[in-house]
This record gives sequence, structure tokens and C-alpha cells, in this order.
Amino acid sequence: MVGMIRLVTDSLGAIGGAAMIYSCCAILLSLTVGWPKFKDFSRTYLVTGAVMFAAYEVCFALAIGLADTPRQAIEVGIVN
Repeated sequence: MVGMIRLVTDSLGAIGGAAMIYSCCAILLSLTVGWPKFKDFSRTYLVTGAVMFAAYEVCFALAIGLADTPRQAIEVGIVN
């Protein structure tokens, strides 16, 4: 995962690369698994989970994308 994020963010930038990776993943997930039934989940659970997951993934992708060297990117992956 670290290597893929690093390759994509080198060519598209840290924010653009992260946005492209997670947009493609969301599309593939919805095509293969389908849409969940959101009415089965509590609103608090959905909002809290979505915010926490999005914040984690954006911070992780930005940390890898903003690493100056490949060694720093690997260190970010190890800490993760």
C-alpha cells in the first residue's frame, strides 16, 4: 500500500493522489459489493465512523505523499 500511494502521489501530488486512490477504491467497492442499506445503521455510528475513517486515510496518504525520501515513506508505513 505504501509503495502504491508513493508512486501515485509522486505523479499527481499528495492531495490529488490520495483523492484519486480513494475515489477509485470507492467506485470499485460499490461495483463489486453494492450499496449498503444505510437505514440499518444508527446515524451516530455512520457519521462518527465516516469522519474518523476519512481523517485517518487522508492523514496517512498525505504523510506518505509529503515524505521527502522513499525511506521516510517506509518509516511512515511502519509507524502506521
